[in-house]
Amino acid sequence: MINRRLVHYLEANKYLHPFQSGFRKGRSTIDNLLALETDIRLSFLQRKHLVAIFFDIEKAYDRTWRYGILKDLYDLGLRGNLPIFIKNFLQLRKFRVKVESEFSDFFTQEEGVPQGSVLSVTLFILKINNILKQLPTSVRGYLYVDDLYISCTGTNMNFIQRQLQTAVNNITQWCNSNGFTISTSKTAGVHFCRKRNLHLDPEIKLYGEVVTFVNEIRFLGIIFDKKLTFLPHVKQLRKKSEIALNILKVLSTTAWGADRDSMLKIYRATVLSKLEYGCTIYGSARKSVLQKLDPVHHTALRLCSGAFRTSPVKSLYVDCYEPALELKRQMLSLHYYFKIQSNSNHPFHDFKLRPFLLRLQNARKSFIPVFFTRVHDILSDLNLLYLHVTPHPKTNFPPWGIPVVQFLNPFKTFIKSDTADIVYQQIFIEHRQEYNDFIAIYTDGSKSADHVSFAVVFPNTTLSFKLHSSCSVFTAEISAVLLALEQISDFLERKFIIYTDSLSVLESLKSFYIHSHHHPLVLNVLHLLNKLASRDFNILLCWVPSHVGIVGNEEADKAAKLASTQTNSTVPLTDFKKYTKFLFYTKWQRQWDTETDNKLHSVKPHVQPWPSLTTRKADTLLTRLRVGHTRYTHRHLLFGEQTPMCSQCNCSMSVKHILSECPNFNSQRLKFFKTNSVDLSLLLGKAPHVNLFAFLRSIGFYPHI
Repeated sequence: MINRRLVHYLEANKYLHPFQSGFRKGRSTIDNLLALETDIRLSFLQRKHLVAIFFDIEKAYDRTWRYGILKDLYDLGLRGNLPIFIKNFLQLRKFRVKVESEFSDFFTQEEGVPQGSVLSVTLFILKINNILKQLPTSVRGYLYVDDLYISCTGTNMNFIQRQLQTAVNNITQWCNSNGFTISTSKTAGVHFCRKRNLHLDPEIKLYGEVVTFVNEIRFLGIIFDKKLTFLPHVKQLRKKSEIALNILKVLSTTAWGADRDSMLKIYRATVLSKLEYGCTIYGSARKSVLQKLDPVHHTALRLCSGAFRTSPVKSLYVDCYEPALELKRQMLSLHYYFKIQSNSNHPFHDFKLRPFLLRLQNARKSFIPVFFTRVHDILSDLNLLYLHVTPHPKTNFPPWGIPVVQFLNPFKTFIKSDTADIVYQQIFIEHRQEYNDFIAIYTDGSKSADHVSFAVVFPNTTLSFKLHSSCSVFTAEISAVLLALEQISDFLERKFIIYTDSLSVLESLKSFYIHSHHHPLVLNVLHLLNKLASRDFNILLCWVPSHVGIVGNEEADKAAKLASTQTNSTVPLTDFKKYTKFLFYTKWQRQWDTETDNKLHSVKPHVQPWPSLTTRKADTLLTRLRVGHTRYTHRHLLFGEQTPMCSQCNCSMSVKHILSECPNFNSQRLKFFKTNSVDLSLLLGKAPHVNLFAFLRSIGFYPHI
């Protein structure tokens, strides 16, 4: 509770530096990584030097100056019980050391914030916040909790050296005054530059010692090399991922072990999560560099599915319903971009390249563009340039002013499947008699394959609008409630009751503060309800069942489905993510449609998840049959042997030939499939033929798959 109130006070008054990304809502480590990558790309584009220094603060949490925290709280205008509570929270803390079964005496912890407390992080961020204010205007700095780096760009190395030395001196002076110490051995610099002629690194001194300059450095989990190729990062990432793959190798073989679904979940949690972290940043590397990660992805999918080693990778993607890494990188980049656009307080929310830099970027095609240009190309490819994400309201409700929303539900004791429509109609008539002094307004939202709309029915008029097809039915329903409130604000009457058949909307309004991520339109509705309440409006919300003959609800439903007027509304972030995922999977489907010669394509033409079989052995065999690569038909590719031939038909052996074409097995086909003319999609489809494995055993092919 204390932390929530303190965070709200700091954020609402914008006391925290915009370039501090640690433990703040809507922010992440990727923000700082993006800032560094963008600065480096732009310096390369202008053929400038960028020198960055990465600081390591020794035992930052344990050495935080407690009096300094209280002084900062006082300087921010905080008085009363909150600073007193924090003072009591910090003081008189004791600790002792345990060695085997022996304990030391208790000692008082003189400085630092308690480890593991949610409040400690906020207090530390507050204390270190002013360090970024010590920088000259030509030097940029970014913080993620205690991970600090500063950078300076220019064409003249002497200028860069002077500016960075001034910044370092200011930082060390501030640290000395606030109880922090910077480690000289762990602090390092990197000179990012593409110039090939000989030029020396700047000489920056920290506590009298020259800062070491290195060719590459790990910052927030990503390795930045001086040429920004990301090759060292990709190599180390591949090495770590290959070690993590050993978990999958231990858990399962082709004959026993975990099922496919469990294996895929483990892969996504232990390996794919490593590959996805920071991919929006290192994904800017050259294609030849990024391709080094593909074998990890392919090996994992073969282990999870049990596919034969020669199986085509595109078949593995479709069979496991796991897209290529390139497609995932594009999708995650788009999701991150939309996240920035939805947060109006994000430092990159309004980022735009200057016209000069745009012209320079278009002229120098050999230079890798910045993140926002790369995303622009993806948006253009998906035809999404015209869409905009709904921003979250700049101000949130304070923890001490949580809105309390209750809604009426006169039908809560009835089960819809067991209740006749006439009963609901009678209950509603009685309800309206009780609230006859309230003006009734009916809202409804509608969503079909290509149509999303909503409507609001007032006593004398009906309003209906179309939304973008990417919007969810929840967005349509909450948009209807929001429109009703906006119209109510212009009425002279003061008592209204809004009827909606969306229980999820009402529950979201009621349980607003339980969820950490709120739909922006829910916040807008709550703000408007509070505003109307302050103007003496009495507005009630009520749930009604749909399609039971309640006249107002039926009118709203009909009007929503017939809506034709398009609004210029934006799309909420949650809907945008689902829609872009749908577009990427549609793009994947189009790519798969071109693979007409692929053996799996004839069995599984649509990219969609299929259920796995109950046993690992059977599921592995079925996978190999579907993909068309088995030990018998394709082992020759691994050992340099001759292609196996059918002595009867004088053609190469294949899964299709064995299952449906070779006349040697006609009698077995008649016995198990009741026909000689069999279709592979029926034998190996989503629900494989019940006699498939019996047939394979009868012809002796089963042990050779």
